[in-house]
Amino acid sequence: MKSLCFIPVYNQVREFPKVLDELASCDFPCDVLLVNNGSSDGSEDLVHQSGYTYIDLPENKGIGHSFMVAMDWALEHQYEIFSVIASNAKMLPSEMQRVLQPILDDEADYVTGSRFLKGGDSPNLPGFRKNAIPMVNIFVRLLTGAHITDATCGYKAYRTSLFRQANFDWHAPWLNTYGFEYYVYGKVVRDASIRWAEVPITMRYPPKGQSYTKMKAFKSWYEMLKPWVIARFDRQGFNPKGT
Repeated sequence: MKSLCFIPVYNQVREFPKVLDELASCDFPCDVLLVNNGSSDGSEDLVHQSGYTYIDLPENKGIGHSFMVAMDWALEHQYEIFSVIASNAKMLPSEMQRVLQPILDDEADYVTGSRFLKGGDSPNLPGFRKNAIPMVNIFVRLLTGAHITDATCGYKAYRTSLFRQANFDWHAPWLNTYGFEYYVYGKVVRDASIRWAEVPITMRYPPKGQSYTKMKAFKSWYEMLKPWVIARFDRQGFNPKGT
């Protein structure tokens, strides 16, 4: 199946070289699309010099907006699988095959990683995240009924056909932020016709005392939790396959 890995890049000049090195050193199973999300710290030069296909966005409208641009590109170029890893070196490119495999084996339509499943790991996981993620899992379970072990993990792969089936507006401006990923995820786990799965992955964090996220306290977490609520109650979803 024709597979694309989308990597959003925004001011990660310190971390992104490690991602590029690891992509080059493993047998990476996807084509790569870099989306430069208005970087100004030199990351844009790394993108341009990487040798990978890239899209330059003149300003950072949010991570969700870059997802929309990348998915439009994937659909236009007839990719069947869309995957994503971060440019901050927390995710291992060498683990992409295990994320793709349930789709390739026709066992799932949507796959997401989990650092908490057996075989997963999260070196240097900050204490706040260690306590907050289980609370998010409970929040999601109460809303959707889905038993998810790592609801915040961004290491994912899914069939692009889901976006052709969507009867919701996945280009809506309110999804320009972190909302895009979690609104779609909420729609997936609520639809009994869509097969989803978690697989064990590694999420690496820098040593204690170093910055590990661009998320802003309260604002970013609100943007991450709000879409789950809307996905539960707005009565939109996916059209049946073939319609």
